[in-house]
Amino acid sequence: MWLSRLFWKFFLTQAALLVVLALVVVGLDNDRLVLLACGVYLIVGLAATYWITRSAVLPIRQLTRELQRLELGESPDPVYVASFDEVGQLADRFNRMSQRIGARLSELDDSRGRMATVLGNMIEGVIAVDERQRVLFANDAAGRLLGFEPAQAVGRGLMESVRNHVLHEAVNTAFAAGGSKSVVPRTLVLESPTHSQTLSINTTRLPGKPCPGVVLVLHDVTELRRLENLRQDFVANVSHELKTPLSSIKAYAETLQNGALADSEHNHLFVARIEEQADRLHQLIIDMLSLARIESGQQTFEIVRIDLGPIVTEVCEQALPAAEEQQLRLHVEASAEPCQVRADEEGLREIVANLVSNAVKYTPAGGQVWVRYRTEGQQAVIEVQDTGIGIPAEGQARVFERFYRVDRARSRELGGTGLGLSIVKHLCLAFGGSVAVKSKLGEGSTFTVRLPAG
Repeated sequence: MWLSRLFWKFFLTQAALLVVLALVVVGLDNDRLVLLACGVYLIVGLAATYWITRSAVLPIRQLTRELQRLELGESPDPVYVASFDEVGQLADRFNRMSQRIGARLSELDDSRGRMATVLGNMIEGVIAVDERQRVLFANDAAGRLLGFEPAQAVGRGLMESVRNHVLHEAVNTAFAAGGSKSVVPRTLVLESPTHSQTLSINTTRLPGKPCPGVVLVLHDVTELRRLENLRQDFVANVSHELKTPLSSIKAYAETLQNGALADSEHNHLFVARIEEQADRLHQLIIDMLSLARIESGQQTFEIVRIDLGPIVTEVCEQALPAAEEQQLRLHVEASAEPCQVRADEEGLREIVANLVSNAVKYTPAGGQVWVRYRTEGQQAVIEVQDTGIGIPAEGQARVFERFYRVDRARSRELGGTGLGLSIVKHLCLAFGGSVAVKSKLGEGSTFTVRLPAG
């Protein structure tokens, strides 16, 4: 239809011009006038041809231009054609198609923006690579975990951005695996001068044949591994701590049963040892239950304003006989002004008692122990200083762990459970405070407790 209309336009125009030219030529006798008429006919014919061609080609050019813009990802403008022929129908369908494509592109942009926001704010690292292992996407978390700049890594090889063979092997394994299921996670350990970091790497193939790429998800499991190690150590330590007094009780009981019960010289000694080990076992269980309740938040504390002076005085009076027995001098340096603290009274007493008891136990004869308390701004400070055996530098970070002992043999000999300082730490945290230690091996230690002032 469009071609037929174009043909008829051109045919009728040329026919009209020929008729006019014939009429003019018939009425003219001069050759010059005939040539002039032919020249006019040529000019008018060319103008008419240009107008007809332009009216036919212009919509095609507009459609071509807008299609090129659409190909480049730009939003095309509507193409308006006055006629209702094939070109007009094509322009109408193009306009409707461009509207739908524009709506789809807008939806894709919104979806891409939401996806980028989600992936960018994930705590897990996410990296996507193509079949040539070039980075397609990497979020900020992946950059922090592996130490590279995500924006600069896009388009570059993965090994060029992250020089780690475990990561490279995980990608190769994912490409070699069949199907689209996740590959067995790998563990990546990153060592640095300050700390060690453990990452779990999960790889998933992108759908398609051949596989167009792989997605890696990095989980920081450092804290989880640390807690697992603590749990394993705790189970091992509990088993050992319970086994030791139980073995002693069983050995003494068997000795008495095998004839020592009639030995008046030793039977009372064996019974006393059984009682001593039973008391140690009882104290260990009490400390474990207390620590478990504090850690789980099940123990209820009555946080009130307490005068620190009477608590410290009472605890030190109770520890004075043990200090005198070991020939130690126990000093109490009270604050010049009243010192009040917000805490649970029994919990506060247990904090001070554990610190003073440890200082007395681990200070050799002739040594000294100082207990000081004062107010510093919004905090009440309690210091327990001794001239005891001290704590090595590598042990100061672990001294508040459960069952950690600087001198295991001496601790067991003195009846310690290895839980006292751990209980102190968790009580301080429960009261909104903290505890720290400064020590030098062979010269003594200073434990400092800071709690909210009353």
